[in-house]
Amino acid sequence: MLCAVTTTPSAFMRIISPREFVDVVVMKQYEDGTMLSAATHVEHPLCPPRPNFVRGFNYPCGCFCIPLPGEPERTQLLSFFQTDLGGYLPQTVVDSFFPASIAGFYSNLTKAVKALKA
Repeated sequence: MLCAVTTTPSAFMRIISPREFVDVVVMKQYEDGTMLSAATHVEHPLCPPRPNFVRGFNYPCGCFCIPLPGEPERTQLLSFFQTDLGGYLPQTVVDSFFPASIAGFYSNLTKAVKALKA
């Protein structure tokens, strides 16, 4: 188990302020090769809110990377996320920002899974 601080940069010509998220994260690998990463928001005295960042909130979330039998180069992904970006953002701004943010997450996840399998 570890405490992770994740930040996102400002976006849309700084219309969206940078965000930070503080989560407790658990990672586990099962005997069948399935990998689990689960997290939830946590308040921690060593991670106070920082100036110039809006504190976001991750509800319990995570993902399973499940090997596909007979296909060693492929993985089934089951993920669940519910995030409150914090601050005062119109829903239209959130809707336009979030897809790119999630795409970046999945790109990083792909790299991490490949590194763990190596």
